Amino acid sequence: MKNIGLILSVIIAFIYHVSYSQEITHDNFYMQNPFAINPAATGIDGNVSANLNYRDQWYRLKGAPETFKFGIHGMGSKSTGLGLNVEQTNSGIFSHFAADLNYSYRIRLGKSNESLAFGLRFGFAQNKLNYDKIIINNIDPALNSSNLINEALVRTGLGIHYNRDFLNLHLSIPLAYGMHEKSYLQIFYALVSYDLYLNDKSWRIKPSLFYRNLYGNINQLDVNLVTEWNNIWALVGYRTNKNVITGFGLNIKNIGIAYSYEINRSDLYTITPGSHEIVLTFNPPFSLTSKEPIFKSLKRRNNWSF
Repeated sequence: MKNIGLILSVIIAFIYHVSYSQEITHDNFYMQNPFAINPAATGIDGNVSANLNYRDQWYRLKGAPETFKFGIHGMGSKSTGLGLNVEQTNSGIFSHFAADLNYSYRIRLGKSNESLAFGLRFGFAQNKLNYDKIIINNIDPALNSSNLINEALVRTGLGIHYNRDFLNLHLSIPLAYGMHEKSYLQIFYALVSYDLYLNDKSWRIKPSLFYRNLYGNINQLDVNLVTEWNNIWALVGYRTNKNVITGFGLNIKNIGIAYSYEINRSDLYTITPGSHEIVLTFNPPFSLTSKEPIFKSLKRRNNWSF
């Protein structure tokens, strides 16, 4: 009997977790890697590109989410891109695994400096309750047999990317349909950015706005500014949940490394001061196709730098 309350708490917490488990996890490097938020950005760099990302959400808070992500994408032809996203999130006694295939198709709009891409994402997500992290004697068989414990959920997404000269606009629904909730258009992203080059292109300033709508009732807006000089860049931003985003990165040949710290200014700041995030990028100078792509990200120096 003494375990009934704990078992009920586990069940309730898991149901709450599942209701949000299909959400695409966020990171603060979407300007450097729009592929993470928009399938239409698949192959956007022209060459093959891969990244490893780790995020420690609300560090110092026991059981807070930790997310590991891997992504790789490239151009399969001058107009099509192919990619793969894999992520693992551990949150207390729960874990969430997802894998998504991405496809994009790009067309030129009249002028050679204007293009439009359409993207599709298809994958699955799996939720799991980690019994080895639960200290309970005689676990209730009902909890052990629940179909919520190890269910695989199909999910789909789509997006578009418009580019003209230094202007980029991303509109994405990375979770267009979730099998568990049986509802559509659960997440919507919009990112607009513009590249400003100064001093014979030795400096690049990139302002951007990033809007999120989650499940139709959660709205967030990020206002960001990235400043880049040679192979070094810095990020500062403000999120409408009152958090401040900071970060910096360095590119060395075909490898890039970046770190971001999100300062928590909510009511929980006394418990957790913020979130850490680090990313490694690999941009080798080869492509899956010998054809010149219709579009690739503007690179003012080498084809591997952000």
